[in-house]
Amino acid sequence: MKVRVLVIEDDDDLRDTLCRYLTGIGMEVHDLDRAEKLDEHLAQHPVDLLVCDVNLPGESGFSIVARLRQISRAGVIMLTGRGQDEDRMLGLSLGADHYLLKPVNLRELEFVIRNLHRRLSEAPAVEPDPPAQGVWKFDAKVWALTAPNGKPAQLTMSEYRLLQCLVTRAGDVTTREQLLAAMDRPNLEIYSRNLDVTVSRLRKKVEDACGQKLPISSARGIGYVFNGRGEMVG
Repeated sequence: MKVRVLVIEDDDDLRDTLCRYLTGIGMEVHDLDRAEKLDEHLAQHPVDLLVCDVNLPGESGFSIVARLRQISRAGVIMLTGRGQDEDRMLGLSLGADHYLLKPVNLRELEFVIRNLHRRLSEAPAVEPDPPAQGVWKFDAKVWALTAPNGKPAQLTMSEYRLLQCLVTRAGDVTTREQLLAAMDRPNLEIYSRNLDVTVSRLRKKVEDACGQKLPISSARGIGYVFNGRGEMVG
């Protein structure tokens, strides 16, 4: 069976080069120039691996990886001209399997794809948690959250401020510093562990009260990502 690859790259020349090479070595290749139609495409064309540029118009490659990890086991290879360690660590912490710098060596990309596909094919299938559907609503007047199923959960001031900060950056990583500042606890060294405890308790509170998992994922060592649809009301 052919390896099914989706290439997301906004540089037309590079995207064409990647697609022609991967098709030429026997892979089934689809391509997009941005993430706008990603969900629709994946629903119609399941893939084994995603080759994704970091700097895309609209939704960034980092956001795509964080979101994809909630719904798919597909392998992810990120391409970028940004060589900073912080960017590489962020991509890997969000769930990317490999991080390659441009200009891309096509033979190296081929080996990475084949090796990753082989490992994924041999690994036991573990289905990810289904993503929460619908809109999570946050009421500023009463510090309350309403899940997509209509069930409410009462929040403390710190919990509400944390969620407000995450929701306004939905799909992107919110750093630990940003979250602690929003909670009026700006000292990272003192309050970093307190942030993790707050998130853990909040997840449990919401699941117990609403019967749905709060769509927050961890970008290890960097911060957190809200992967659902949120709406601020009140």
